[in-house]
Amino acid sequence: MMTTEIKHAAGTTQIPEVIESAVALEYSFVDALVALDVNVTGVADDGDSANLIDPIRNQVGDYVSAGERLNPDFDAIKKAEPQLIIADQDRHKDMYDDLTQIAPTILVKSFDANYNENLDAFRIIGKAVSKEDKAQEVMKQHEDKINDYKDQISLDTDQTTLPIVVTNDGVVAHSVKTYVGSFLESLGFKPALTKEVVENSSEYMGADYLELDYKQLSEVNPERLFIMVENENSDEVKALQNSEAWSHVDAVEKARAHFVNRETWAKFRGLVASEDIAKEISELNE
Repeated sequence: MMTTEIKHAAGTTQIPEVIESAVALEYSFVDALVALDVNVTGVADDGDSANLIDPIRNQVGDYVSAGERLNPDFDAIKKAEPQLIIADQDRHKDMYDDLTQIAPTILVKSFDANYNENLDAFRIIGKAVSKEDKAQEVMKQHEDKINDYKDQISLDTDQTTLPIVVTNDGVVAHSVKTYVGSFLESLGFKPALTKEVVENSSEYMGADYLELDYKQLSEVNPERLFIMVENENSDEVKALQNSEAWSHVDAVEKARAHFVNRETWAKFRGLVASEDIAKEISELNE
């Protein structure tokens, strides 16, 4: 059997030249495999296929749920009979050796990756599945789509902008070092988080996501908010909206607080998701 040697975060791995089944332990890897026309037989979908955004779920079809992204189900991965496993270099590094006992495994960035690092991960995956030419073609199409949507954006990108996820007692702000923060910056949006705020805030899950309480959010005082939610009417969102600080945020006062889908904006971090985000922004009006 012909193999290809792939360099990745854990070293080098020999991978079959023809991949007919792959397991993805992060959503962005599913996105990449679908774009490259690779059969996805297993996905760490946190136990619910509804976590896959519609364009991806429809193309993947039937697959084995490999459990949680943070704690994949090894028996389920075996059941998916992968020829290749794609795992996150931060979340899954401690289980790498065990994964390689099931199938050749590569570690690439997703969770703690910015937009450009996700593009780099896509290129590595393209090489791993012996579809470098296809990957280049998809990347060019992606770049063209993003540029087209960017040209259609009517929002004032000079307004300081902050993407957030709502929590029980505050928000998690996504800095320019995160996927969505860096992607918004690439679309021309001005970041609201200053270096001082970043240095004085707590990191979330060891990445470049910052925990802010309501008061800190009002002190950052972004002129535009993208609020990434699974349910706009959740108790957490209501608590934020009922807080004293909320009404004093410039983005709220000026009606520049946009509720968007958390799955697409924060969890997927892939090419298709990026295109969906850019399209959604291009359709927003002040």
